[in-house]
Amino acid sequence: MAAQFATSPLGPWRAVSLPDTWAARGQPAPGTGYYRANFTLARAPAGAWALQLQRLSTRHRLQVNGQLVQDTMQPDNIVQRRPVPTLVGLPPALLRAGDNLVEITVDSGQRAGLSAMQVGPAGKVESAFLWGYHRSVTIPQLLNVASCGVSLFTLLLWWRRRSEVALGTFSLLGILTSVRNFGYYQPGNSLPLALTDWLYFAAQVTSVVLLGFFATSLTGYRLRGFRPALLATGGVLLSAGAAAATTGQLYPARALAYPLLLVLTLPSLWLVARRARELRVGPLLALLAGLLAVLASGVHDYLYQQGYTSVMDGYWLPYAVPVALTGFSAVLMQRVVGALSEVEELNQTLELRVRERTRDLQQANTAKTRFIAAASHDLRQPVVTIGLLVGLLREQVPSQQLRGMMDRLNEAVASLEALLKGLLDLSRFDAGTVRPRLQAVAVQALFDAIAAHEGEAARLKGLRLRFRPTQLAVHSDPVLLEQVVRNLVNNAVRYTDHGGVLVGVRKRAGSGRVLLQVWDTGRGIPQSQHEAVFEEFAQLGASRDGVRGLGLGLALVKRAALLLDHSLRLRSVPQRGSCFSLELPLTHALPRPQAPAEVERQPLAGLGIVMVEDEPAVREAMTLQLQRWGAQVEAFDGLPALQRVLAAHASRGTRPPWGLLVTDNRLPGADSLRVISEVHRICVSLPALVVTGDTAPADLAALTASDVPVLHKPFRAAELLAAIEAARAGPGRHGQ
Repeated sequence: MAAQFATSPLGPWRAVSLPDTWAARGQPAPGTGYYRANFTLARAPAGAWALQLQRLSTRHRLQVNGQLVQDTMQPDNIVQRRPVPTLVGLPPALLRAGDNLVEITVDSGQRAGLSAMQVGPAGKVESAFLWGYHRSVTIPQLLNVASCGVSLFTLLLWWRRRSEVALGTFSLLGILTSVRNFGYYQPGNSLPLALTDWLYFAAQVTSVVLLGFFATSLTGYRLRGFRPALLATGGVLLSAGAAAATTGQLYPARALAYPLLLVLTLPSLWLVARRARELRVGPLLALLAGLLAVLASGVHDYLYQQGYTSVMDGYWLPYAVPVALTGFSAVLMQRVVGALSEVEELNQTLELRVRERTRDLQQANTAKTRFIAAASHDLRQPVVTIGLLVGLLREQVPSQQLRGMMDRLNEAVASLEALLKGLLDLSRFDAGTVRPRLQAVAVQALFDAIAAHEGEAARLKGLRLRFRPTQLAVHSDPVLLEQVVRNLVNNAVRYTDHGGVLVGVRKRAGSGRVLLQVWDTGRGIPQSQHEAVFEEFAQLGASRDGVRGLGLGLALVKRAALLLDHSLRLRSVPQRGSCFSLELPLTHALPRPQAPAEVERQPLAGLGIVMVEDEPAVREAMTLQLQRWGAQVEAFDGLPALQRVLAAHASRGTRPPWGLLVTDNRLPGADSLRVISEVHRICVSLPALVVTGDTAPADLAALTASDVPVLHKPFRAAELLAAIEAARAGPGRHGQ
């Protein structure tokens, strides 16, 4: 398309071809130029027409047939001078049949010139304009908006993992370049023009610095002095650019600075290329290709910015930056996939190690259980003998001095029995043989029983043991609950050296539950040990009186509380004391009081008892105790001796005069269930009582499944008598 150009509205005019690029014909820029062109119409248009130019300076004045159509050159319209797509509507009254004159005044920057003009009906011209506008403006804007979004996401990833410097620097680089590229297509803003120009310049400088830091972080290579040189050069250029912007000399400064910035990108690209050559992985090669595209686009955009390319040209960086970001996304995706694969492999290895450790722990736990069961069984045999004999001796020793010695001996035996019973209780929980029998429990009766048992120990230490009176009742197992509270009180007394222990219960408003608490003024428990104190065999130290147990009390408390579904909590302050809290369901049904049983001197008078016990000392002690109660005892040391007597009765057709069978569980060549089976062949349904020192979970579970009454060693005379009475009463009446 032909047009005329002049540097003054008065001429001289010279013919030019559109599109016209000033640099191509030696016209200096920036500056002001004047264009005029004619177009001929066969007839005046009846509808709206339009004029579109793919490149027209943002500061221009346009006239058609001497009438002003558009003017953006007012003094208050301060915008960056750049060629942009422009569409101008033409009222039909402006156009006429024949020649029509279009006059355009442009105030151009370095990229000075004018594209070809297209005049026609508004609909057709607008369609062509929109296609070109979307291709050159909308698409690169959308690409960079998407790039900015991806960069923000990766920046959030870096924020959660600050050690990934490459991820953080490239994210910042992507955000900065995307915002800058988007701004290329915004002709105006509210900022001063000098500041806007400097911000674009600063974005270019900062991008090169970030690229250098990214390359060194990604590859792990360190070029001597490269990072300091980047920072120093960047600082100098930013300061110089600011000074040039204030004096209106930023364009010449750019012409000098941008080639230097392009040179500074070369070491960064060399580092990435070296790494890509070593690894030869696709994503890293894609990133290198994207960065090379950015370098090539930077060179092109510098030439375009300086006006060395056609006015119809455009920036390449808005297209190249998303390509580079795609390459980095591929690298990041490869790292994520690799990390996931590594995690899966580690998980498999961890699962294998966990299985191995679990197997080792199970073996160790089984060995520990077997050792405890064997050791406690062997200890229980002499302890039960000592306990029974001590009881018999205390009743027959007349001397007060000897009675005192017997009392101390009795206390020592009781302490040993308590340790063995703790091991038994632990084994019963491990075996799952403890079955809670929930019912209404009067808390005051519970307090009274524990006070009678623990009061003497507190008095001997000079402590004050107090139980707050209450009328409340709870829904729980009376035996297990007493065991829990007794252990808590015993633990509080043992580890309190001065002050006292307070036990109380109170309602929790609106919950239908009560809180039973044991407070002490003892030495307290550090926060780090709150979990450990509930493990078996765990102790923080012996009490001042030297008494030291096995560390089973709180372990049993925890297991019983879990079994009863009673919430257990601990609060403690070192050197000030502790508070154990137990949350229990409240009930309004009070248990029926039981009448005290009458004490008989010979409660088993006339009862025939057959006893099978292979330990001579235990057999002799039990025989003496049973005979003292009036029973007639026939004792055997094992199953063979018993079988001979049973065979003799069977041959005569007689029934042995036995009213109760008492048998040890572990016998040479047999167990208690075998003994019971043999006896029941002659004496059908004869009541039986198993006496055992076994604590192995498997043995306890088997005895529980048989539903035979069991008395665990060691035991005292009163416990033996109670177990015999329960066995005689029938199934279901024996204790836990």
